[in-house]
Formats: sequence, C-alpha cells, structure tokens
Amino acid sequence: MYWFRRRVPKELRLLLGRNEERKTLGTKEPALARMRYLEKAAEVEARWFRLRSGEAALDANPEAVPPEPRPTGAEAPGARSFVGWPGRPVPFRSRPADGTAPVLEGADPRHLAVPWRPVFEAYAAEADLAPSTIKRWTGVLVALEGVMETDDLAKITRRDLIAWKSALLASGRDPRTVRDAYIAAVKALMNWAVANGHLNANPAGGVVVLVPDKPRTRDREFTDAEAETILRAALGPHGSRLSREKAAARRWIPWLCAYGGARVNEMTQLRGQDVRLEKGIWIIRVTPDAGRVKTGRWRDVPLHLHLVAQGFPEFVRSRGSGPLFYDPERGLGGSDAHPIYKKVGERLASWVRSLGIDDPGVDPNHGWRHRFKTVGRRAGIDSPILDAIQGHATRTEGERYGRFPMECLFDAIRRMPAYDLG
Repeated sequence: MYWFRRRVPKELRLLLGRNEERKTLGTKEPALARMRYLEKAAEVEARWFRLRSGEAALDANPEAVPPEPRPTGAEAPGARSFVGWPGRPVPFRSRPADGTAPVLEGADPRHLAVPWRPVFEAYAAEADLAPSTIKRWTGVLVALEGVMETDDLAKITRRDLIAWKSALLASGRDPRTVRDAYIAAVKALMNWAVANGHLNANPAGGVVVLVPDKPRTRDREFTDAEAETILRAALGPHGSRLSREKAAARRWIPWLCAYGGARVNEMTQLRGQDVRLEKGIWIIRVTPDAGRVKTGRWRDVPLHLHLVAQGFPEFVRSRGSGPLFYDPERGLGGSDAHPIYKKVGERLASWVRSLGIDDPGVDPNHGWRHRFKTVGRRAGIDSPILDAIQGHATRTEGERYGRFPMECLFDAIRRMPAYDLG
C-alpha cells in the first residue's frame, strides 16, 4: 500500500505536535497513488500555509473575514440556478515566455486571476497525464468555465462547486461520472495549483459525491455458455467484406483474452515484435512501447498451448513485426487521445453484443478478465501468480521483490483447461 510521508518544518512542529505527516493513500495502483499523493500534498501545504499566515486564527473569528457575495432574492445558495449567473470579469495577465503557469509570489492568490488553461497545461506535463485523460478533463474544465462564466480558478468557491455538482446530478448524470470525471478533474487540478503556489486553498477539497451501490444481479464474468458462444463465433467464418485486420481481431483477441486474462487493449495494440519463442515457450510481451498499459509496466505472459496448436505463432509470422490487428496506414480518425487500437476494442465489443451477449451486468471485453480469475482458482493456481499474469498490483511489499520465472508462469498457464467446443 502506498503512503504519503512529509517531514514537518521545524517552525511548525510545536503547533502540530509531530515531526512527520503520515497517511495511507489507500491504494496499490501507482497511477491512483500519484493522484492521491498530489491531493494529500496540497491539503498539507494549505494547512501549513494557514498556520504560517495566521489564517487559523481568522477561522476562529469568521466576523473578521468579509463574507463572499451572496445571491439576491430568497433563493438559497445551495439550490440556486445557473441560469443568468452573473458574469465575473477576469483580469488579463500575460503568460510567461517559458510556457509555464504563472506563480504567485508574495501576493494573495484571491486577488489575482489564475486562468485554468496554463495551470492545467503545466499540471498535465508534470503528472504525465495520458492523452485520453487530458482530452476528457479538458472537456470537463471547459464545461465548468461555461457554467461559471469565468476561466479564473481563484474566483470559484466551494459553494459554486457544490451547486455545479447538484446541477449535474439533477440533469441525470450518473453519480459515478460526476464523482470520477467532473469533480475529480477539478479537485486534482486545484490540488496541484495549491501545491505549486497558484491558489491559496482548494475549494473542491470538501466536495463529495455519494455514489450508491448498484444492485448486482449476476457475476461480472462470462458464463460457460457465453464464453463458448464468443469463442465459437471467433473461429469464423467471418464476412468477406471485413478487412484482414478486423477479421484477425475477431479471430484471435477473444481467445487471447480467454487464455491470458489481459485487458482488451493490451491485445489490440499487440505487435508482431511482441511475440517471441524463448526456451521452447511462446511468450507475449505486454509493453507501454506498443500503447497504453494501465500500470505503466511491461510484463511477459506465456502463450497457452491451445493457442499454439491453433496457429497463432504462424499468424504472427505472416503479419511481420508491426501491429497485428490494425493497419496504421489505413486507420482513419486515430489520435493520441483515442488511438486506433482502442477503436479495435470498441468494434470488438459491439460484435460481441451482436452475438446475443447483451446482459448489461457483464462487459463484452472485460468479462474475460473476471472469468480468467475464476477458471484459474478452479485449477488451483495461486492468486499471486494469477495477478502476475494479468498485471494486477501485488498485495504486500514483499511480493514486489523478485519476479516469477517464466517457467513458473508457463506451468500455471498449462494448468488452465483448454476450451473444448466439440
């Protein structure tokens, strides 16, 4: 489990009564840990700033702080409408020549404009956000700017964000989307802005979206019948109007996911150079060099003998060293934010749904990942080995040491029963 640790400055130790700030980040996923670390760092920096500047004393005497402007009329702040929201002019401030967001020195950020675009640009570069995340969060921030009628982060209050959240939920947005896309984007950006001196405090820090648990009417894995339906259809025949790459994706990717439990886009981005024979074992390398990997780390996965018997290595040889399931020269509409291999996965999901696997309780691609765990447990394979094959995070610090030799992983894959379609 990742932890946040920060040594308390000497001048604040007496006030805080400790020498170190320490708190669990509650996750083993590196990407999520980085985001939570930034949030915690911003929270700590804001608290230390308040102690240094004497704002803690002002909090005890709210009458000393001029209140924020309140809406006119009988409308309550938490329920006010965004229709006719009064425009708030933003003072123009030129951007530094080096392209970074302006840093406030010796001034109260509440009196200076903090336009979100340069701040977000600097944050995305430092956090190395994925292009898809940049695209989605940009849309969220543009929507926020439209509602608030300002691009100035310093003018947005906690009350504004709570009203925005309420409006999104009232419009029918899924609570999980509001929490994990809208509020998360604003919260992460403002946390970074606080940690880097652009904002004095993060008004989104205390904004919470309650997400009720959805009723579960089935397991998230494919049933035996659903798995056999997909794998049988994958064997073909496939329509003559399909391109060679699309037909190959339908033919091989469901079988690869069934026998390796990989994320679908880890297979759609697979290249010929990522498949090799080593000491008699055919191996697939999942690597960020080919496309996005959720953990950001490579791993080697042995190929099931049934896939070898079906001729997957021969198919790889016929395709050369490049992408196996799409043609970069013929792919249209791909971008860093929405690459071609992701479109291949989306088309594959639509095809699976067309086979009658239309229960909303199971994902048409991710269902293989859940099923792989169940089949592996049934075969008596240890959970750490299943995690290593699928690229799941380790459970303990000790499990991060060393690695599972390929012979060990191959022995586990061989114990996975072959699908017999008669």
